[in-house]
Order: sequence, then structure tokens, then C-alpha cells
Amino acid sequence: MKFGLLGRILSHSYSPRIHGALGNDNYELFEREPGELRDFFNDPDLQGINITIPYKINALEACAVVDPRAERIGCVNTMVRRDGRWHGYNTDYDGFVFTLQHAGINVKDKECIILGDGASSKTVHIALDDLGARSIIHVSRHEPPFYDDIDQFKDTAQIIINCTPVGMYPNSPQTLIDITNFTALTGVVDLIYNPRRTVLLLQAEMMDIPYSDGLPFLVAQGVEAAKHFQGESFGSTEIERILRDIRHEKENIILIGMPGVGKTTMGRALGKALNRKWFDADKELIKEIGNISDYITTHGEEAFRKEETKMLAKLGQQTGLVISTGGGCVTVPQNFTHLRQNGRIYQLTQPVERLSTEGRVLSQGGIDRLRELESVRTPMYEAFAQCIIKHRRNIPETVKRIIEDFEAHLL
Repeated sequence: MKFGLLGRILSHSYSPRIHGALGNDNYELFEREPGELRDFFNDPDLQGINITIPYKINALEACAVVDPRAERIGCVNTMVRRDGRWHGYNTDYDGFVFTLQHAGINVKDKECIILGDGASSKTVHIALDDLGARSIIHVSRHEPPFYDDIDQFKDTAQIIINCTPVGMYPNSPQTLIDITNFTALTGVVDLIYNPRRTVLLLQAEMMDIPYSDGLPFLVAQGVEAAKHFQGESFGSTEIERILRDIRHEKENIILIGMPGVGKTTMGRALGKALNRKWFDADKELIKEIGNISDYITTHGEEAFRKEETKMLAKLGQQTGLVISTGGGCVTVPQNFTHLRQNGRIYQLTQPVERLSTEGRVLSQGGIDRLRELESVRTPMYEAFAQCIIKHRRNIPETVKRIIEDFEAHLL
């Protein structure tokens, strides 16, 4: 018997990881083109399938028996073969309801905006209706209201859910709308799970609005699908366990702070302690532009910052890393998006007198120059950081404190 996920592009799917954690080791990824679907669905060895973009309606049409809720929604994302016939279900519904509960977002009597009009948006619409949303408005490219019309809802929209792939890896950071001038928001959900924090969610975080990415949705719908595949009872305990394990595996640890504060030393130590790949952004830059001090002397700091931003964009799109940054990366605001999209950012601090200046052209000029840099950059570091760690040159102690904080904030 074979189980798996059907779609067109699946290389970054977490579904095998989810089903493997539930004891199903026969779960595969099936990348198929539209013309291959008939033969695929007729494969007698297939026992259970999850379906993703763009085949959820094709799956509905292939089922001999469709669960009433899936029929009401108009698409199927889970198929199980029983007595030689495909039975179709929609477990995305369960995934979305869990996501709202997990994030503490209440949609009852709220004005809800759905971005997109595809299969996932239909599932979200039905769930919102069942949960008592006051009004549900779809914004899309195909019919009004369009994305350019979104500001008409800036004083009334309370919940926003992105059901489009805009902003998904590798096309991050991108966004359809800007919510920073929305005044009534009480919750934001983005069904994208890579990156963890799209621009939409970073804006919600900045505004202190409850939000969620799509990983709780993915895990919860997968656990519900596994009930159909395996005939076993799974619940929220399994969902939370798998969700936490994937968060631990995928979330980056980012180190920022003054030049010479110890980011390289601590990054190396954290990588070793967590058995993770560690990247020093400056060392990676040297491979491309040569000696940094020489580059700045020749081309100027502005040119260097552009190269640094390109490197941080490349590193920040990856997951499961420890990343040590250059001391001045916080002087470019867009670097926050690159680093925070998949990571928790830690500022390391030390007294200025203990900072190393060797080989750092921007730190030359003695203690007065360092104090000047500290005065200018400290507010920038604090704006970037989710946690500030006083590093006392005690490497084991600092490693322990960062790991404890990291694990406490996975969900």
C-alpha cells in the first residue's frame, strides 16, 4: 500500500515528516502533470492521498464517495480507497479551525477578509461561516474588490487570511497588501508556512496583533488525514508535538550586536551544541568580495551594505541555521525582514571596553569611536532583537541561555 501527497511542485513539502511522525513510513511525494492524473488515480497500490495545489478539484471529481463537508466546500484534499473506490474528505477545514484556536484568534461576529479565490479560500470561507463570522469578503485579482481596493476596509476589517501563494519561498519577501494602516485588526493568518513569517505576518507582529503562519494548518490537516489513512485516533497532543519538533528543526537562530562582541565565537558554539549548520555572514561575504575592510576602503560603506543585504537575503531564506551577522547589518532596515522571516534574533551585549577592534575598519578610532557606534546602533539592535543576552565571555553560559529562550518560544 502506498500513501502520499499529490501536487505539481512538492520538493519543499513537510508532509512526509508529519506522517512519518505518526508512524506512516510509506508516505511519498507524487509530482504529476495534469495529463497524468487519470493513470495516477487508477493505481491500485495507492491507499491514501493528500492533495495540494492545483489538484483539489480534480480530486473531488475522481471520488466515488464525497464527505458532505467536502462536497459543501467544493474540493477534496484527502482521498482514501475503500472497497476499490475513492472516498474524499476535506481535512483543510480541520487544519484552519485548529490554526485559529492555536493563535487565539476569535472570528465570531468579525469582519473577515480573505485574500484569494482558490480552493483553500473556499475551505476558509466555509469554516469562517460555521464559526459565526459577521461578514466574509474575498479580495482577488479576478473580480472586485481587487487588491488595490483593500484600503476601503482599513477601518473595518478585523481578520485577514491570506490564501494565496504570494510571499512563499523562494519569492520572499513579497506581499499583496500593506496592513500597517489598518485600525481594527484582531487577527492575521497566512497559510504560507515557508517562510514562517511573511511580510504580512511581520507587519502583524510589529502591530502586536495575534497571527499565525500556515504550519499549524498543515500539521493539523495532516494529523486529521492520518486518521483516515491509518484508522487510528490522533488529537491535539500529536499536533502540538509535531509542530514543536518542526519549529525546533526549522527556526533559525540569528546573532546580532556590536563589532567584536563575540557573534562569531557564539555562533560556532551554538552550531556545535545544536548540531546545526553555522554561517558567519562576513565570512560568506569574504568569499564573494574579498577582504571586507579593503572593500569598504575602496568602494565605500554603502556599496558594502548592498552586498551584505544580498547575503543576508540568501541566508535568511534558509532554515535550521545559526547565523552570525556583521555588526552594522541593523543599519539597513530591510535586513530585519530577511533575518526575522525564518529566525529568532538575539542581540549579544558587552561593555564597550571589552569589544575587539582588530581588523575592523569601521571600529577604528579607539573607545570614543566605539561609544559613538554603540550610541547610534543600540536602538537599531533593540528594534531587531526578540531577546537581548548579556554575553560575559562565558560561552557555555551564553549557549545555555540562548537555547533555553529559543525552546521557550518555538510555538
